[in-house]
Amino acid sequence: MAALPEASEADAALSARLSPPRAAHCRRVAATAVRLAGLHGLPAGAAELAGLLHDWCREMPEPELLAAARDLGLLAGLRPAQVVPAVLHGPVAARLLPQRWPDLPPTVLQAIDRHTTGDPEMTALDCLIYVADLIEPGHAFDGLASLRALAETDLAAAALAAAEAGLTRLLQRGRPIDLRTVAARNALLLRTAGRERR
Repeated sequence: MAALPEASEADAALSARLSPPRAAHCRRVAATAVRLAGLHGLPAGAAELAGLLHDWCREMPEPELLAAARDLGLLAGLRPAQVVPAVLHGPVAARLLPQRWPDLPPTVLQAIDRHTTGDPEMTALDCLIYVADLIEPGHAFDGLASLRALAETDLAAAALAAAEAGLTRLLQRGRPIDLRTVAARNALLLRTAGRERR
């Protein structure tokens, strides 16, 4: 059985699998995740691995990604209109990565799985990777500075803001929306609203 990968091993694997720009993005997400983990008392090693490996399947050709998702049972019960290929790389990666590294912690795999759509039951690590993917230093968009500041103090609120920003962009571009993102946004809204009422 393969051992848990060192960050250096995961980093080297990125260079062999992904284009240089995508691998560089993964490294920036990992660095952002480690910094946020330190601020929020979360395990830095898990955050770094999830950040490095979150886009493991991002550059798979769409037909191959859809075939993998189908073979893994990810499309079971979904009508064609409910399938959004752009978000499948997270769930597919979370199920394929253990073939290479069987000892990857479930928490890391779950954060990778959920980084594209979110989830109504997002953990702090899930929120961290979801947000780090958006706020890493290579990105620039309106509202990014305030989102980065929010991520330093409240991961759930930052994940809510990230989900809403993503939904807004998809609506403006006329792109399909995965219903899990809507469910994640609603759950995060209830979670943060409930905290504010206390």
